[in-house]
Amino acid sequence: MKLKKLISPHLRLKIRVLFTCVKDVLSSHYFSLVKKNANIINLPRQLSMNQPIRKNDFSENKKHNLRLAIKHIENKEILPQQIFSFWQLIPSPTPQNGFKKGRNLLGNKLDLDYGGGLCQLSGILYYLVLEAGLKILERHPHSLDIYTETTRYTPIGSDATVVYGHKDLRFINSFDFPISFQFEVLEKKILIYLCAEKEIKKCDLEFLEEKKDYGKYVEVIRQRNGKKEICSQNFYKNL
Repeated sequence: MKLKKLISPHLRLKIRVLFTCVKDVLSSHYFSLVKKNANIINLPRQLSMNQPIRKNDFSENKKHNLRLAIKHIENKEILPQQIFSFWQLIPSPTPQNGFKKGRNLLGNKLDLDYGGGLCQLSGILYYLVLEAGLKILERHPHSLDIYTETTRYTPIGSDATVVYGHKDLRFINSFDFPISFQFEVLEKKILIYLCAEKEIKKCDLEFLEEKKDYGKYVEVIRQRNGKKEICSQNFYKNL
């Protein structure tokens, strides 16, 4: 604990990023990651999804952050068995990298931080990847459920929080053909498209919610060709 206090947060973050890189190399994941210099391809759109962008004092900053991050992943070719990593392609959300402040869930409370709004990008990516049937390697739910049933715009359990150096979103292209993603950030919504030369059929998803006194337990089940699999088991504290 004393050593941790002596090391600056900036240096601790650099150490965590280096640790992740070393772990990837040792596990051979590094050589399968989609790199920043991956080919840019224009493939036909197969699956799509959209979500509203709620208007608030920082929604314009959020849209700016979304568009900035999308530039780093849109139309990047993801070959069969390659691993997509959110933070491998998108730079750290700092003002030096062009990101603005927006709403983020920090320490179990809503606060302002650079890159606010990027969790909607990781969340819509995760949700579409679930529907496509791709294999998830890493995904983290939010710690709190900040929505009510009237304000919720996506099923609870379909979210994916990302924190640079700490929490990533990773999945494998388990198809036998290349894929890519396209996006549109409009005034009131974000759209995502999964693109490929071959047809991709959507899986059926179930979000089974069990309410507790102190939060919600959610199990996500995916079904394709009559086979069911549990994709995630999540617990969300009440706000």
